[in-house]
Amino acid sequence: MASWGAMLALGIKLATTADWKYKLLSVLPIAIANSYAGWLAHDYVHGTDKFCNFFRNFGAVTAGLSTTMWCDKHNMHHAKTNEVGIDEDLPGGPALFVWPPTPENDKPWRKFQHLYLPLAYSLLFVVWRIDSLKVAWSRKIRHEQFCLAAHYALALAILPAPVFAGAVLLSGFMSATIVTVSHQNEDLMFEHEHDYVKNQFEATRDCRTSNPFSEWLWGGMQYQLEHHLMPTMPRYKYPALVPLVQKFAKENNIEYRASNELQLLKDNYMLYVDVARAPADPRARESASGLTI
Repeated sequence: MASWGAMLALGIKLATTADWKYKLLSVLPIAIANSYAGWLAHDYVHGTDKFCNFFRNFGAVTAGLSTTMWCDKHNMHHAKTNEVGIDEDLPGGPALFVWPPTPENDKPWRKFQHLYLPLAYSLLFVVWRIDSLKVAWSRKIRHEQFCLAAHYALALAILPAPVFAGAVLLSGFMSATIVTVSHQNEDLMFEHEHDYVKNQFEATRDCRTSNPFSEWLWGGMQYQLEHHLMPTMPRYKYPALVPLVQKFAKENNIEYRASNELQLLKDNYMLYVDVARAPADPRARESASGLTI
């Protein structure tokens, strides 16, 4: 949390200067802080101790993300990882597709999705923020309404609106890039997999970060398989868990999947290229969400 606070303070310092060049530069640390607030909120929602309970709405205050919205979406992702038609983290249109859709659900712009992928990724937090407001107000969750209102009041009182908007978009691109690469290029489950552990190994890939900054920036998402197998375990314990997971995989003849950052990014991009060029599939299944990017 200290590193998140330091990054946010740096961004605010730059954003509140008179020089427009510093204001423009401030977008980067504020975007990183926003993404990291998401990683911390993710930790606190998964955690089960009193500290995590106290910070349960951290994401609403710092990143504009409803805890209830996130739990509804994220719990299903953990329970049905990469299950087509169930896992909302799998883009099945209308903007992005990770498998060829049916002809009736196809879009003429799918053939260009690898070209506008960065733009679509940048909208991640915009979509989640809108969904958060919808959930908090439609379900009348008063404490979340208060936290979200406090977030926007503070953000817009401190930051220039263009800086805030730019940071949300850049943060969305960074977070979407990190969270998608560990699942989307792995096995898609077109039928329910009853073996939970087998499902996680087949649908998840770890990231071997190449430097300390990358290890920090990924916010624990580099240990995606370990997190899916033990979602309530604190993230700082995952590095020690990796060799145990590898040992388990070897003993049970299961493939343990891991790649470095650049390979993950390349493979994920090529997935969108391949799907963009593929013909529509009359037998394809729809995604669980009507507005999945």
